[in-house]
Amino acid sequence: MNYNSLVSVTLFLLFSALLSGQDMTFTASAPAVVRSGEQFQYVIEGSKRGEVLLPSMGDFQLLAGPFSSYSSHSQWVNGKMTMKTVVTYTHVFRANKEGTFTIPSATIRVGRKEYKTNRVEIVVNAGSAQTTAPDSNQPADADRGTGLDNRDDTPVFLRVIPSKKEVYVGEQFVSGLKVYTRVNTRPGSSARDIPYEGFFKTSLDPDANAQQQEIDGQQYITQVIQRHILIPQKSGEIVIDPYESEWMIQQQVQRRNSNSIFNDFFDDPFFNSMQDVPVKLSTRPVTIRVKSMPAGAPDGFAGAVGDFSMTALLSADEIGVNEALSLTITIRGTGNIPLMGEPEVNLPPDHDLYDVTRSLHTSTSGNRISGSVTFEYPIVARHAGRFRIAPIQFSWFDPGAKMYRTTTSEEFTFTVLKGETDDEPGSVYVPGVMQESVRDIGTDIRDISRAPQLFTPLSNSLMATRWYRWVYLLAVVAGLLISLMIRKLARRNANLTLVRNRYANRSARARLKRADRFRRAGEPDKFYEEVGKAIWGYMADKLNIETSSLSREVILEDMIKRGISEEMRIEFLRILDDSEFSRFAPSSEKSDVNQLFSDSVTLIRNLENSL
Repeated sequence: MNYNSLVSVTLFLLFSALLSGQDMTFTASAPAVVRSGEQFQYVIEGSKRGEVLLPSMGDFQLLAGPFSSYSSHSQWVNGKMTMKTVVTYTHVFRANKEGTFTIPSATIRVGRKEYKTNRVEIVVNAGSAQTTAPDSNQPADADRGTGLDNRDDTPVFLRVIPSKKEVYVGEQFVSGLKVYTRVNTRPGSSARDIPYEGFFKTSLDPDANAQQQEIDGQQYITQVIQRHILIPQKSGEIVIDPYESEWMIQQQVQRRNSNSIFNDFFDDPFFNSMQDVPVKLSTRPVTIRVKSMPAGAPDGFAGAVGDFSMTALLSADEIGVNEALSLTITIRGTGNIPLMGEPEVNLPPDHDLYDVTRSLHTSTSGNRISGSVTFEYPIVARHAGRFRIAPIQFSWFDPGAKMYRTTTSEEFTFTVLKGETDDEPGSVYVPGVMQESVRDIGTDIRDISRAPQLFTPLSNSLMATRWYRWVYLLAVVAGLLISLMIRKLARRNANLTLVRNRYANRSARARLKRADRFRRAGEPDKFYEEVGKAIWGYMADKLNIETSSLSREVILEDMIKRGISEEMRIEFLRILDDSEFSRFAPSSEKSDVNQLFSDSVTLIRNLENSL
């Protein structure tokens, strides 16, 4: 074997070893919504071939598959070779009955190792009869596109199909935009997403393949062209407004008549041409009924809806004075993770506590939002001793079981060791400053004075003067008044309701100042978050509403009782919606930070005057 062959074989073996050492993942996907009796595809995609072991599919009938496909390509980037391999296994199933189902994880056996896919949630609606429209809740003609005649032979129309029409606040579900066509058609321009006002939305990949469906005796080709995971932000009936888009439909156009001698020949329909005709299609409005949370929310409930678990970890058990440690709380599961509030933690007040940092990691596999959110509470120790952090309680609402669930962490303790200067007398503590000792630099014990003492008669002293007596009397009276004022302030501060009400405006202004700093620093996400906290915190303190009971409905009801004008209530909801929506919206759809800041300051000023 020559030198070049040896080098080639060595490189090939190293390359194969690198590929085999890479982590392999397999992802399962399926349509979010299908109809009873309809066929659908269950697709498993991975990076290496293997043996597919399907889970129990008692609710679905396997019609065909698996059909496997394999593709691979490599490229050189900056002197490094990367290789991507995609293996796809496609199964065709039929839905047998209605309901919401979760397809368990499938197993892929590669060599001696086994890999699991994600679970997939799928909703099966009622099958459509030949005399009904695609949505069995509405008549056949009610859902045709408005740009065409409302007749049974409508060739193209659109439909918004939600997986659920009755959910709880914060409960996620899937909504798809589906096109039905019997002719060649295509979108006329770049289609925009459905806005879904009143919902937090996350985009999913549309269906890759089209399906056939019989409606009113006609065969339609159907395909989901938009899919979103939606999370309602308020209770009540939320209407998904009609969505309009332009489509190009091929229609036969007759040639114009002329006075030519060839009219009789060319008027034959054979010579009519096919042209793309622009047509505006519109969906029908869809109403989603959003139910409020049940009463009796437990402590630790911060708006989480879904299925979660919590872990908490303290970074150190023993530190020194002026050293830092952090408490990290991680919440994992499936649900409204991007909208989840931070858990309430009872941290020791004898130390410096800094703003909580929030890290979000989400995935939309399996037609649902899952992942984790991590809250980090930084603490800087300022006093020596042993300190306790009470067990952390986290609660969430499980929409499947229609009940609240709670989990509690263990109790945390940590020890702060004394510094080098802590053992010396006279040490003075100043928050944020290293301690320094105050030392007596005087002489040793002095000798007793043996000289006779000279005494002054009382009549010649300061106490015998008239002005001194008046000053003494005024000092006594002032001391009594100060004592009465201190007692009055202590009684006022003992009433926590009045204290929250009195400091609501000050706390809101402090948060708005922090938001203004983020606005000037060009950090819009932190700005929107701080504005939302300012509005929520002000209303909770001013109206004396506990955090567990805080919601828009409770605030609006209290504002109505206190006689707040309708214009101010509408402005409150608008600013709250703008701040929450802009945190997660694309840059082009975010609210103007300057205008939102000005409106927030004005709103709190007006509320302060009214309340």
